[in-house]
Amino acid sequence: MKNRPNWLTIEYRMLGTISISEFRQALLTDLAALQDEFGIEYLRAPRLTVPITNEYGDPIAFSALTDRHRTRIDTHHYRPACKDYDL
Repeated sequence: MKNRPNWLTIEYRMLGTISISEFRQALLTDLAALQDEFGIEYLRAPRLTVPITNEYGDPIAFSALTDRHRTRIDTHHYRPACKDYDL
């Protein structure tokens, strides 16, 4: 186990240009597979990189969609503090 990495990459390149809805479903399906098929129960500091394109697959800047430049956003998921203390 010493030489094995403690991370996993899931590739979505073969899907090509897809909608956020389709990506959401693919991601949820793959997370369920990690849990059910591979027995992975916990994660620490996962990161998701999303290459943003238009419907034709041409790259667009995130700042073109908002009023300011960004390269990182924090999660909108809320995790109660009591989870850290097993309350």
